[in-house]
Amino acid sequence: MIKTLKDLVLALLNATLILLSICLFLGWKLFATLKEAREGFTENLSLVAPLRDDVRGVRSDLQGLRSQLATLSETGAAQPQIQRTLARLNEIEGRIEAAQTRLSDLADKPEQLIDYTITKSADAFANRVADLRGCSPAS
Repeated sequence: MIKTLKDLVLALLNATLILLSICLFLGWKLFATLKEAREGFTENLSLVAPLRDDVRGVRSDLQGLRSQLATLSETGAAQPQIQRTLARLNEIEGRIEAAQTRLSDLADKPEQLIDYTITKSADAFANRVADLRGCSPAS
Protein backbone atom coordinates (compact mmCIF):
# COMPACT_ATOMS: atom_id res chain seq x y z
CA MET A 1 0.00 0.00 0.00
CA ILE A 2 2.79 2.45 0.90
CA LYS A 3 4.67 1.57 -2.28
CA THR A 4 1.56 2.26 -4.37
CA LEU A 5 1.04 5.66 -2.70
CA LYS A 6 4.73 6.45 -3.17
CA ASP A 7 4.52 5.53 -6.88
CA LEU A 8 1.34 7.58 -7.23
CA VAL A 9 2.97 10.65 -5.64
CA LEU A 10 6.04 10.25 -7.90
CA ALA A 11 3.82 9.93 -10.97
CA LEU A 12 1.89 13.04 -9.92
CA LEU A 13 5.15 14.91 -9.37
CA ASN A 14 6.47 13.80 -12.78
CA ALA A 15 3.27 14.84 -14.53
CA THR A 16 3.33 18.20 -12.76
CA LEU A 17 6.95 18.81 -13.74
CA ILE A 18 6.25 17.82 -17.34
CA LEU A 19 3.27 20.18 -17.52
CA LEU A 20 5.31 22.94 -15.91
CA SER A 21 8.13 22.48 -18.43
CA ILE A 22 5.64 22.53 -21.32
CA CYS A 23 4.08 25.73 -19.98
CA LEU A 24 7.50 27.35 -19.55
CA PHE A 25 8.50 26.36 -23.09
CA LEU A 26 5.27 27.73 -24.56
CA GLY A 27 5.64 30.93 -22.53
CA TRP A 28 9.20 31.34 -23.77
CA LYS A 29 8.04 30.87 -27.38
CA LEU A 30 5.20 33.34 -26.84
CA PHE A 31 7.52 36.00 -25.48
CA ALA A 32 9.96 35.42 -28.33
CA THR A 33 7.12 35.86 -30.82
CA LEU A 34 5.94 39.01 -29.05
CA LYS A 35 9.48 40.39 -29.13
CA GLU A 36 9.68 39.75 -32.89
CA ALA A 37 6.28 41.40 -33.37
CA ARG A 38 7.36 44.42 -31.34
CA GLU A 39 10.53 44.76 -33.41
CA GLY A 40 8.44 44.47 -36.57
CA PHE A 41 6.10 47.19 -35.31
CA THR A 42 9.03 49.43 -34.50
CA GLU A 43 10.37 48.94 -38.01
CA ASN A 44 6.93 49.55 -39.54
CA LEU A 45 6.43 52.69 -37.48
CA SER A 46 9.76 54.00 -38.72
CA LEU A 47 8.36 53.48 -42.24
CA VAL A 48 5.11 55.27 -41.37
CA ALA A 49 6.83 58.48 -40.23
CA PRO A 50 8.20 59.38 -43.71
CA LEU A 51 4.79 58.61 -45.22
CA ARG A 52 3.19 61.02 -42.79
CA ASP A 53 5.69 63.70 -43.84
CA ASP A 54 5.01 62.97 -47.52
CA VAL A 55 1.28 63.39 -46.95
CA ARG A 56 1.93 66.76 -45.33
CA GLY A 57 4.00 67.78 -48.36
CA VAL A 58 1.23 66.73 -50.74
CA ARG A 59 -1.29 68.69 -48.70
CA SER A 60 0.84 71.84 -48.95
CA ASP A 61 1.16 71.30 -52.72
CA LEU A 62 -2.61 70.98 -52.99
CA GLN A 63 -3.09 74.18 -51.04
CA GLY A 64 -0.69 75.93 -53.43
CA LEU A 65 -2.67 74.64 -56.42
CA ARG A 66 -5.89 75.74 -54.78
CA SER A 67 -4.58 79.28 -54.32
CA GLN A 68 -3.39 79.37 -57.95
CA LEU A 69 -6.80 78.17 -59.15
CA ALA A 70 -8.51 80.73 -56.95
CA THR A 71 -6.36 83.42 -58.55
CA LEU A 72 -7.28 82.17 -62.03
CA SER A 73 -10.92 82.01 -60.99
CA GLU A 74 -10.87 85.67 -60.04
CA THR A 75 -9.67 86.57 -63.54
CA GLY A 76 -12.70 84.74 -64.99
CA ALA A 77 -10.80 82.35 -67.27
CA ALA A 78 -12.60 79.01 -67.97
CA GLN A 79 -14.84 79.31 -64.91
CA PRO A 80 -16.68 75.92 -65.14
CA GLN A 81 -13.46 73.99 -65.60
CA ILE A 82 -11.82 75.78 -62.69
CA GLN A 83 -14.83 75.04 -60.47
CA ARG A 84 -14.66 71.32 -61.35
CA THR A 85 -10.94 71.32 -60.65
CA LEU A 86 -11.48 73.06 -57.30
CA ALA A 87 -14.14 70.49 -56.37
CA ARG A 88 -11.80 67.67 -57.30
CA LEU A 89 -9.00 69.26 -55.24
CA ASN A 90 -11.37 69.50 -52.26
CA GLU A 91 -12.17 65.80 -52.59
CA ILE A 92 -8.50 64.84 -52.86
CA GLU A 93 -7.60 67.02 -49.91
CA GLY A 94 -10.30 65.37 -47.80
CA ARG A 95 -8.98 61.91 -48.61
CA ILE A 96 -5.40 62.98 -47.90
CA GLU A 97 -6.46 64.52 -44.59
CA ALA A 98 -8.17 61.25 -43.61
CA ALA A 99 -5.04 59.29 -44.58
CA GLN A 100 -2.86 61.67 -42.60
CA THR A 101 -5.09 61.25 -39.56
CA ARG A 102 -4.86 57.46 -39.80
CA LEU A 103 -1.07 57.60 -40.23
CA SER A 104 -0.72 59.94 -37.27
CA ASP A 105 -2.89 57.65 -35.15
CA LEU A 106 -0.74 54.66 -36.10
CA ALA A 107 2.49 56.51 -35.39
CA ASP A 108 1.25 57.99 -32.11
CA LYS A 109 -0.60 54.93 -30.79
CA PRO A 110 1.22 51.72 -31.76
CA GLU A 111 -0.68 49.86 -29.04
CA GLN A 112 -3.67 49.72 -31.38
CA LEU A 113 -1.62 47.75 -33.88
CA ILE A 114 -0.27 45.50 -31.17
CA ASP A 115 -3.75 44.85 -29.74
CA TYR A 116 -5.10 44.10 -33.20
CA THR A 117 -2.24 41.71 -33.94
CA ILE A 118 -2.59 39.90 -30.63
CA THR A 119 -6.34 39.55 -31.10
CA LYS A 120 -5.94 38.19 -34.63
CA SER A 121 -3.17 35.81 -33.50
CA ALA A 122 -5.27 34.52 -30.61
CA ASP A 123 -8.23 33.95 -32.94
CA ALA A 124 -6.03 32.10 -35.43
CA PHE A 125 -4.55 29.97 -32.62
CA ALA A 126 -8.03 29.12 -31.29
CA ASN A 127 -9.16 28.14 -34.78
CA ARG A 128 -6.12 25.89 -35.22
CA VAL A 129 -6.73 24.20 -31.88
CA ALA A 130 -10.37 23.68 -32.79
CA ASP A 131 -9.32 22.21 -36.14
CA LEU A 132 -6.87 19.85 -34.42
CA ARG A 133 -9.56 18.64 -32.06
CA GLY A 134 -11.97 18.14 -34.96
CA CYS A 135 -14.39 20.71 -33.56
CA SER A 136 -14.44 22.97 -36.59
CA PRO A 137 -17.70 23.26 -38.51
CA ALA A 138 -18.02 21.34 -41.74
CA SER A 139 -17.22 23.37 -44.83
